[in-house]
Amino acid sequence: MISVAGYGSLLSEASARETVPGLQNFRLVKVSGYRRVFNKVGIVFISRHGADADSLQIASCSTQADSDSSIICSQFECSEDEFLELYEREHRFRWIEVSTELLASATGSEQPSQARMCSGFSDTDYRLNKCITPAEYHRRVGQYYQGELWRTDILPFPRYLFFCLQAAATQSKEVVDNFLDTSYLADGVTTLREYVSSTPELANWQQQLASYSYPS
Repeated sequence: MISVAGYGSLLSEASARETVPGLQNFRLVKVSGYRRVFNKVGIVFISRHGADADSLQIASCSTQADSDSSIICSQFECSEDEFLELYEREHRFRWIEVSTELLASATGSEQPSQARMCSGFSDTDYRLNKCITPAEYHRRVGQYYQGELWRTDILPFPRYLFFCLQAAATQSKEVVDNFLDTSYLADGVTTLREYVSSTPELANWQQQLASYSYPS
């Protein structure tokens, strides 16, 4: 079995099971030393969900090292076959191994465990190490989008962002607050909370989250 840490839509167990039906031992954990960043062009938003490749609102969420941050993630185990399917779905990310601590630990005595988590890449490394030929890159990316995959000027794809916030809300207000405060725009400076609260078309999301009936 392979252990996976999910930091976006996989925060919801129901969503995680849609992606990895055979997952086991779903739980919430803390991953120290990382933050979320919406800095990767979501090709699937363009290829399947009608996003405009020329729009700025095309970002999906990645992670990057940050010694001052800790993110709440889900963690679960899956078979090698299901991990290979997840790896293919998240092909444009770099997979890393991180240390996790059980969030619900009452004593703090549990030993940290290890999990695999998606993290940031670069366009050059992706082309060299994940796409063997130009034809493969064209099949995966180029037929849908011509620019750089990893950018500092893009904004979250609204439908995906709301899906991530809903996933966090299935857990607790603590998880939502952590998502808003440890996630950043591609500029690496603006927190997601600042972005949501200052963007008129997203203002109702903040109100919905404030009035959400969280699990007890």
